[in-house]
Amino acid sequence: MYIILNQAGEKLAYVQNHFILDENQDKVIGILIGDCFFGKRNAIIGKIFNETVYLLNGEVVGKIILDTNFKTKVPNKTNMLTAWELLSNIKNHTSHWITETNKWSKISLLQHLAQLD
Repeated sequence: MYIILNQAGEKLAYVQNHFILDENQDKVIGILIGDCFFGKRNAIIGKIFNETVYLLNGEVVGKIILDTNFKTKVPNKTNMLTAWELLSNIKNHTSHWITETNKWSKISLLQHLAQLD
């Protein structure tokens, strides 16, 4: 499992089994397909590479670190259904080229994942 940290180094979310889980690890708020991440919007929001979570415009919305203390859990049915709903709503999964910046987004990753448009 990986932890997503905000600009202040605080835990924002977790990545496990291609799910992006809220900070309490009990609710799916996004999904990963390859290095691309998606939320409620039906299109790609950004990518994760170089241990950084980038929006399509290159702004940073998180840093990724490995959680070495994590023990694997089997996803529950609710999380599986939520992830399937997010996946089946994706209409635009085209991978965009992202030019990295060091600029942090004014809008948090959680807000980007929750936005419909």
